[in-house]
Amino acid sequence: MSPRSTKRPAAAAPKAPARPGRCLPWGRAVLTPALFVFLLICPLAPCHAQTATQHEYELKAGVLYHIIDYVEWPKDSPPDNQSSIQIGLLGQIPYPEALEVLEGKTVQGHKLVVKRLADLSAAADCQVLFIGASEKPRLSEIMAEVKNRPVLTVGEVAGFAERGGMVNLVSGQNRIVMEINREAVGRARLSISSQLLKLARVVPK
Repeated sequence: MSPRSTKRPAAAAPKAPARPGRCLPWGRAVLTPALFVFLLICPLAPCHAQTATQHEYELKAGVLYHIIDYVEWPKDSPPDNQSSIQIGLLGQIPYPEALEVLEGKTVQGHKLVVKRLADLSAAADCQVLFIGASEKPRLSEIMAEVKNRPVLTVGEVAGFAERGGMVNLVSGQNRIVMEINREAVGRARLSISSQLLKLARVVPK
């Protein structure tokens, strides 16, 4: 994938039809600080006919979508040489369907494919690995499995980034807090836009 310019056209692409009960702005939205900040600070309160927990995962899905759009994978690895970006869901995620709404959406010309992983060994075939909070006791094992592979690891528990995870999305006070471990990203030969780094807590400092 080629690096992205920080300058975007003024006109955004046409919006996709709204999904019933969804609260996130889908489609090829232009990533601006204002849009990303909206996703990160949108109050963790129930949307129409949703529980607060389900809404939280909808917000995480929206943030994840834009994160993927601003990650560059190595030229000699997927997804540059394939048509899809594989997103693996690992662990007991309370509302996996909220993340599975990303299925079929397009990022950087690649379709997103979301799959639930029954076995850790399948994580190596993914470009993005979303690790549920239930997997906290075996984070060391998971990190060892994907070590030095171009797999973007995304977690949702305190301490994930400090333990070698790349991106952590945790619930703060009325908002989603994003943490990024820049060193872990570099070891996997991935590149994350400086725009994301400005909106995250970078660890280690």
